[in-house]
Amino acid sequence: MSLFANLFSRTKTEKKAKVLILGLAAAGKTTLTKYIRYGEFVGDTIPTIGQNIDSIEFEGWKITTIDVAGQQDFRFLWDTHYPGTSAVVFVIDAADIESLPEARDILKSHVFNNPQLDNVPVLVIANKQDLPGSVEAPLLVQLLGLHLDMSERTFAIFDASILYGSGVIEAFTWVVNQLEIADK
Repeated sequence: MSLFANLFSRTKTEKKAKVLILGLAAAGKTTLTKYIRYGEFVGDTIPTIGQNIDSIEFEGWKITTIDVAGQQDFRFLWDTHYPGTSAVVFVIDAADIESLPEARDILKSHVFNNPQLDNVPVLVIANKQDLPGSVEAPLLVQLLGLHLDMSERTFAIFDASILYGSGVIEAFTWVVNQLEIADK
């Protein structure tokens, strides 16, 4: 087999995807990315300035994760990554009740009402379930209006504690299942 034919057959069978990881500042986006990559909590995470682009292998997929800073001053960067996105993961600090209205508005304007993401599955991670007073997924669906905004979209919401790994693999497995469906 020639080198070209060998390269072509490898790239033809390799499953690739681009997953955009969004959310407000300090929700746990970078911690999530590191957890998926290393399989455990990595404690040296610092706030993202700009963006972190990483490549991970997960259940037979080579996934480029793009973790974009959630501070208002950096949200303009989100727009540059929408084209070609295979899935969106929106991380919410479910223990920060005061930030939920802002998270709802950002999720609605940047994801739900974004024509570039019309057919893209959306995973919402209700992070920080290990903290007292965290809002669990069923109530979060109501508070964020997901039952209304996402009625025409493929989405899921998972409770998680990225710090302890609870719900993380299950949530990301859902993303990969959606990628498999789209790949057929």
